[in-house]
Amino acid sequence: MRGRSIARIREKAELLIRLSEYSKCIREIESVPEDERGYGLTVLLGWAYSNLAVLGDRDANRDDIDPDQAMLEKAVGILGSVEGQGSGDPLWNSRMCYALWMIDGREGEALTYAERWAELEPDNGDARRQVETIREFIDDAPSRAPEMYDEGQWDAVERHIAEHFGDFPNVYHEIVSPDIHVDICLIPPRRDHDYHTLVTMGMGAHEMDIPEGVEDVRRRAEVMINLPRDWRLDEDSLRDSRWYWPIRMLKDVARLPINTGCWLGWGHTVGMDDEGTYDDSTSLCGCILLSPGVFGGGSYICDLPDGDQVEFFQVIPLYREEIEYKIGNSAEDLLDLSNDDLLEVIDPCRLNIVSDFDRFEHDDAVMDAVGKHQGIIDRLGLEVDALAAYNHMAIYLRWCILNGKVNRRFVNRHRDIVSKVTSGEVTDLRAFVRDDPDLEGKLTTLHLNPIGSWFTQWYNWGDRSNPYEFLRDVKDYADRFFAEKEWGSEEEMFYAYLQVPWSEEYCSDMTEVINGRFGQWLESNPSVSQDYEDDCRPDPEGWEGARDCIVSEAVSSGSVPIGFCIRREPEREDQGWDSGWRFFAYDDDDIDEGRIVFRSLWSVCDSDPDIRRILDLPFGTAFVRGKDGKLHPYEEDDPAEL
Repeated sequence: MRGRSIARIREKAELLIRLSEYSKCIREIESVPEDERGYGLTVLLGWAYSNLAVLGDRDANRDDIDPDQAMLEKAVGILGSVEGQGSGDPLWNSRMCYALWMIDGREGEALTYAERWAELEPDNGDARRQVETIREFIDDAPSRAPEMYDEGQWDAVERHIAEHFGDFPNVYHEIVSPDIHVDICLIPPRRDHDYHTLVTMGMGAHEMDIPEGVEDVRRRAEVMINLPRDWRLDEDSLRDSRWYWPIRMLKDVARLPINTGCWLGWGHTVGMDDEGTYDDSTSLCGCILLSPGVFGGGSYICDLPDGDQVEFFQVIPLYREEIEYKIGNSAEDLLDLSNDDLLEVIDPCRLNIVSDFDRFEHDDAVMDAVGKHQGIIDRLGLEVDALAAYNHMAIYLRWCILNGKVNRRFVNRHRDIVSKVTSGEVTDLRAFVRDDPDLEGKLTTLHLNPIGSWFTQWYNWGDRSNPYEFLRDVKDYADRFFAEKEWGSEEEMFYAYLQVPWSEEYCSDMTEVINGRFGQWLESNPSVSQDYEDDCRPDPEGWEGARDCIVSEAVSSGSVPIGFCIRREPEREDQGWDSGWRFFAYDDDDIDEGRIVFRSLWSVCDSDPDIRRILDLPFGTAFVRGKDGKLHPYEEDDPAEL
């Protein structure tokens, strides 16, 4: 700063606090830009705000029994912004203790800081007396007994967590519980979830106040997060806010309904005040509540013995721009910007899915890519075949080719390899997946026809309601293959699937698994065979686009002509087969009732040759048939409502 040094300002601020001139102290410190204040001035600012809230300037409000709660919360937020530096400082712990002590309902948190203060200064009588005072208050206040599950509810929640999220050999037990008793179950990394999972147990004892008219929301909830394998969760590390802040975030979210009277549901965001972040080591400053999708639909709801239910939410930390985007749009819109993997596990330095959107390489059509598998091989130094990372992808592509699930464009571009696979001349596609410029070490739905694409989306992306996943089946096979093997490390065991040697037996066994899953998928989607008819005729010369379209039943039956058509941009994962064209009759009830079928463009052109001339037109194009019997451009803002 110009003119005055930080040291001089700090000296004056300390004097103003001793003189009980808290407002002047605040003005003095806030004259310094926030990014220049540093730790010392920030602690003094929080101190001044808490004293002003309780005592007032010159201690004029000393006898007031109703301190300014909002100002105290502000003081706690300011002090919390430097928790990483303050956790080992007696002064900082004492100021956090006093501020929280004066906030209604936060006495238990105040005790935590009082105990830490006394631990850091064992000879400080004030610290010991403050610990005793808070403990006596909590012990002598039976009306403040925390809400807790009864024994049957507790057992049901505990079983649910173990069954759906994993066994938890360790639990962070809450020592002091002024309102609800929130333990945290620590589930270590395991094969299908190579990260720590932390789940609250006790939040749902409090029934949230759900507004009248709000449906499909449960009054009880628990929350969970996933932390990277290398996140430090030992007792010493958790004294540092850099490692502790996710636990504090869970506890804060768990207590939000009981402290504020609010309710929490899917897609709700919780933001931080005063531009604060969870810790100096990250710019994450709030969170969103989502379903714990990677654990499957069964993990969402826990049934209690009395018929009540507890809903489990995954807490995803967000940047400020992401929170603002969600508020201005919707949770669905925010999630559409990013792939699930980016948000599944906490990364304090991840890309911002709003401001860093142009840096993403996410592609919704990609079902698998070699990069992550080769990365594991390289990181662990696994001694495997040079093509081991391609094994399971080659098996899946081979199944798609043999079972007619690749699209016509793939067949046209790779006619030689398709012919050799079909005849049995080629059985190992690993080098093809690696070297072909059309694949680039990836398998995508852009190579599949509708049936192949729909099945792949069900089977390869860990569908949130689907208990089956191709890579999980591959890992199960590896477990059986290496049943007698003794592993050098847990991680090697987790990634056994990369160490299964390539063989025809391996391919044959996994092909049978895929066949079984395909049969299950057909059983759960009985209308698929009726909805889609594959047209094996070659594409017209020069046509490079996707070859299928959606047609209403009325048009498909041939009973009525096409009265209206529009080309919509399909979802990325469907662009391998979906041209985007939709064909309907006039006043077509099928539009509203969902009675549609999938046909090749050429079957539509056969019934109405006039369609051929418009196929290359861009997305958003629409035509309506005029009284002269010809198709004319339709230019209304929303032709889909015709």
